[in-house]
Amino acid sequence: MPYRILVLFFMGAFFACKTPMVPIQQVKKQPVRQLIKQVELSMQEIKAIDIQEQITGHDEVLLAYQIGIIERDSLIYSRLSTVYLGNAKQGQKLDLDTLSSLSLELKPGQALGIQMALWEVDDYQKMQKIVRQVNNVGGFLQIPIHMLEWSSVSNPLTWFLWGSRISGWGLDWWAHVDRNDLLGVSEITWNWNDIPTKNSTRYKRGTWKGGKRGLNEYVYSFAYQIKVKDISK
Repeated sequence: MPYRILVLFFMGAFFACKTPMVPIQQVKKQPVRQLIKQVELSMQEIKAIDIQEQITGHDEVLLAYQIGIIERDSLIYSRLSTVYLGNAKQGQKLDLDTLSSLSLELKPGQALGIQMALWEVDDYQKMQKIVRQVNNVGGFLQIPIHMLEWSSVSNPLTWFLWGSRISGWGLDWWAHVDRNDLLGVSEITWNWNDIPTKNSTRYKRGTWKGGKRGLNEYVYSFAYQIKVKDISK
């Protein structure tokens, strides 16, 4: 009998002192958020200070603007648009703030490329098919810059032609225009560290001049807007 009491005593003490097992909670790893820059390109205005075609009294102008991502000396993505602006008369200001803006997102280490170009066309009816092809282009494959025939060093018309080489309509485009039809081009290249931080708005303004005095001389001014917004993804 004493033996059984002793056994029961030790069993009671064992269960009384036993610490209940607490399940181990797994700590979920927080996803690493990456800084992304959203960039939006918006046209503002073009002013025909001095037109080229003095005989007709107007220039028939076409606008092309483009925004792209450059990574490791290659264009990896691009968005572009072309708009027929119609007849520009002497001293006329063309408001462009109603045109569609172009936007993209940049990751750390990527560079931003922007271009705005103004063309004088003789017959827009012949250009309509080409313009539709241009506006249907979304993005381009990765093409090393050094493989292109055109560069900002030898020819100011660069990013717009990147698309023409790849999408197949380049020869059609050049069949209707040549370098003499280019009234002006504005280009910006910002490396990642050059791009404004947080919520910033920058304006690019300038003047295009060309032709010979007394013969097809022209002066145009332009303005466009670049908005940058920092986000985390």
